[in-house]
Amino acid sequence: MNDTAMLPESAVSGQTDPVPAAPSGDAAVKEQKCPACGGSMRFDPEKGLLVCEFCGTTQKVREEPYKAKGFDFDALNEKATDPSAAALPVYHCVSCGAELIAPPEQMALTCPYCSNNIVLTDKMSGSLRPDGIIPFRISARELPDALKRFYRGKVLIPKRFFSESTMGKVTGVYVPFWVFSGSAGGDVSFNAETENRYTRGSYEITETSRYVLERRVSLAFENLPVDASGRIDDKLMDSLEPFDMREEKPFDVGYLAGFTADRFDSPKKNVSARAKKRIFATAARAASANVGAPYRNVRQRGGNLRLNLTARYLLLPVYLFEIQYNGKAWPFAVNGQSGEAVGELPIGKEESFLHFGVRAAAVVFVMMAAFLAKYLGGG
Repeated sequence: MNDTAMLPESAVSGQTDPVPAAPSGDAAVKEQKCPACGGSMRFDPEKGLLVCEFCGTTQKVREEPYKAKGFDFDALNEKATDPSAAALPVYHCVSCGAELIAPPEQMALTCPYCSNNIVLTDKMSGSLRPDGIIPFRISARELPDALKRFYRGKVLIPKRFFSESTMGKVTGVYVPFWVFSGSAGGDVSFNAETENRYTRGSYEITETSRYVLERRVSLAFENLPVDASGRIDDKLMDSLEPFDMREEKPFDVGYLAGFTADRFDSPKKNVSARAKKRIFATAARAASANVGAPYRNVRQRGGNLRLNLTARYLLLPVYLFEIQYNGKAWPFAVNGQSGEAVGELPIGKEESFLHFGVRAAAVVFVMMAAFLAKYLGGG
């Protein structure tokens, strides 16, 4: 690996003098260089190795044991969302000398001039260093098959979609996640009903009794991921779960070669609120399942849960791209570990009319058959 000790130049208008070099070992730009020919190397998900794009030399990713030092969640949040970070620093590509501008949340990129894979180490050092990473396991060329699995069985997609749609540029992104573990305990209350039906004379009577049920909840959980990137849709990321945390590796910049990587930039209150919402929902489902017979129409009324949370900062693999169809871009995401695809698909008017028309006709047929059997068959 060929490191440079050049720090980013100031992006403030009018300042042209370069910032003095950083001390050795604290480089702001790191490139994955081939030990044989000096070419650019990238991480190959299928091989699990660094591969030279010029001579084909392969190299293992160095996995240095790293023990998280712990963190002050508030302090990290302030650093990640510091308004002063809005000024875009300028970096120099070591190979070709090109000036590169990286948004505050971006930690890795590819030089658009010489295609060298560059890691901006000043954005992942010290307290900003991720605790771990799940490397990409599937390659970009496997994405069409992942999409076909996603399309399969979806009868409302326009027939022309398969022949006229085109896949836009694919970006492999290591998305920042806070991964929560801990416990939740407390009380959850529900409104519920019981129903008793009986006949009295010529009347059929239904008695409904209403109750407030209290249930005590105590549960432990681990590895609940909540994405911390403000530029990626939260619902899209939630739909990509699960990630197999058993494949987590000690963080090393080698895994970033050839991919884009973001650091966390969502406010702490947003991330923790989403985590709590999901934990509360899980606790409510667990308590509701414990209600049992003879209650019906069980609805959550309230709750008082106490959380004990710890969190780790991980980078998880995601492919992002758009499908162009009928003049519109349809965003998609694919889990870079499992190949699970998520996204919104267009609905064809003809297909929709035909599908629901057939279903409606089937329902009418069944109803007519039942009517005829009851009134004509009995006569």
